[in-house]
Amino acid sequence: MRVFRGYEEIKEAFPRPIVTIGNYDGLHLGHRQIIESVIERARKVKGTSVVYTFRPHPHLALTPDEELQLINTYDEKLALLEGIGVDVVIEQPFSREFSTISPEKFFSDVLVKRLSPQAVFVGYDFGFGRDRSGTLEMLKGYCEKEGVELHVAKPLKTAGETCSSSRVREYIKAGEVGKANRLLGREFFYRGLVVRGNGRGHKIGFATANVKTESKLRVKEGVYATYAVYQGKVYESVTNVGRQPTFNRDGDAPVAVETHLLDFERDIYGEVLEVRMVERLRAEIRFDGVDSLVKQIHADVAKARELLSKKK
Repeated sequence: MRVFRGYEEIKEAFPRPIVTIGNYDGLHLGHRQIIESVIERARKVKGTSVVYTFRPHPHLALTPDEELQLINTYDEKLALLEGIGVDVVIEQPFSREFSTISPEKFFSDVLVKRLSPQAVFVGYDFGFGRDRSGTLEMLKGYCEKEGVELHVAKPLKTAGETCSSSRVREYIKAGEVGKANRLLGREFFYRGLVVRGNGRGHKIGFATANVKTESKLRVKEGVYATYAVYQGKVYESVTNVGRQPTFNRDGDAPVAVETHLLDFERDIYGEVLEVRMVERLRAEIRFDGVDSLVKQIHADVAKARELLSKKK
């Protein structure tokens, strides 16, 4: 997969480009439906599948004071797109200046002049140009004038619920990762280097990998049944996302993602670990002492094993 940092970097003509445009944060099932249609069409016409997306997310660029946590980091999004089979990604730097481009200018100067798409695929709620003032009807008119096919995806529903990035974020923040995963079509995950923590887990018989995560959406604090992926192999695991209230009575410790891999003994400091969130087991609790904590962890492990065994 080739990645261009903005349309200005494109100095060549792609064979029969089939293009989709969007933020695609989370790459949920609705997103995948559009992108897979693009890939299928590109293969059919021996063309090029192109995803035109933005970095940073427009909301973060235009309203930096408002909180919007991303479901995936930008690098994770690129990796997911490559895994789906996309040929080209244009990661457009988004700024206030870029946001002032009119819908007509965006279509003519960016899409037509730089990409010359044979077809454009977008979602049902697509808007483009300054203040998202470009409507689907406007896009349809522009495409007809230039002889470009336009395909508008219908909302995708899973278990009666429309797939949307905002809904996925709500579920993740509420700790309802099972529901979020249903819309994503995969597990929400964290990936990062394993760094040294305070070593308390090892001392009480439950060594944990402290995963240094990039800035992205964080699940509700608590204990989760998870899968840990290390060097391509998947291990059952239990993950605590929180502040270790039993040891940090003041509650001022930073939130950490700590994973105990089941039936695993290796030291993996400095290596990359992916933690896939499956189901929230319970809230994080402050125990009276270590013995009570250890007893509860044994119960958490047993519950996680039972839950994860049903996923196989």
